Amino acid sequence: MCAFCRRRGLFAIDAGELEELFTRFTDIYSPVRRGENVPPDADAIEVGELLATLIQDQWGIFSERLTASDRHHNLLREIFSANCREEEILDAPDVRDLWTDRDMLHMSLLDRWHELAEELQHPEQVRPVAPGLPPPDDDELEFAADPLNWFAEDLDRASITRPAGAPIFRVRLGCREQEYGGFVEFPAAEMGAPPPERVTEPGRANPIGTSYFYCAEEEQTAVSEKRPHRGALMTIGAGETLRELRLLDLAAGMHIPSPFACSGDYFSGLLESCELFNHLNEQFARPLRRTDDVHEYLPTQFFARWARDHHYDGLRYGSAMARGGNNIVLFDPRAAIIRTVRLAKTDEVRVGYSDYEGED
Repeated sequence: MCAFCRRRGLFAIDAGELEELFTRFTDIYSPVRRGENVPPDADAIEVGELLATLIQDQWGIFSERLTASDRHHNLLREIFSANCREEEILDAPDVRDLWTDRDMLHMSLLDRWHELAEELQHPEQVRPVAPGLPPPDDDELEFAADPLNWFAEDLDRASITRPAGAPIFRVRLGCREQEYGGFVEFPAAEMGAPPPERVTEPGRANPIGTSYFYCAEEEQTAVSEKRPHRGALMTIGAGETLRELRLLDLAAGMHIPSPFACSGDYFSGLLESCELFNHLNEQFARPLRRTDDVHEYLPTQFFARWARDHHYDGLRYGSAMARGGNNIVLFDPRAAIIRTVRLAKTDEVRVGYSDYEGED
């Protein structure tokens, strides 16, 4: 009989045999210590949880039979103490302490990315201000990009290959008015990426003067990204990729299916990579707004350049305008072509809204 879940007739192992697997959790969670990993005036009860609770909330690895009776706390204590000699008991992780999953003294990859983003957006606020002070040069930015270099190996796992001939869609609002009356779609030749000299507005991935090919995997996504008003005419272009492309797939998200799916030494680092990776997808998916400060695009433009310099052909990222839809930006505008076009009219626009509670 299992001493914890009280079930009979099942194969059971000693709890101590799980110690090596569970010690990884003490790398990502730590006991609450005011002034060390939480603010000095923090209420430990508000910021901390029992270790077994933290593990269960994030990973759900204990059975309902255990959690319903709160015996998962006892099991975790046994896992950490079963192999300890008497004099080592006090050194074992105390599961009765309150633990936290955030360490205010540790800079995660996401923290370092936010620091880099702040420097890119507001260099005058994070560097000594002096007359004629130049912006950060390439060497300084390469050093600042350390967090990206740190998780480059994890990014490689998220790369996908799109074959030549993969379908893509691109939409342009408007059309051409004919001399004799009526409207026609823009020609396919005018539906590609504009030449660099005509790129006068920055995008999420491109700065002014850099031409990238933005498109979508689905026609509905391409239309939704343009946010047309009811009755608006638009030219819908359908085309294909012209060569095999290696894309960084932000849209797929990065997650760890199980806390035991990788080695303990690699576990905490991979969690940080997941956090930064998913944040980047959110940033690219966020729709552009007329009220945006163009400096807000500098971090995503920097990441796109970093991906391009690391031999990716483009990025695949989710759509905030079409649920389940995906966008693609190709760094080489010649890597795809629009083959056919047709004119369409927006029949309906649906709007969802909620109370504003600040930016995410």
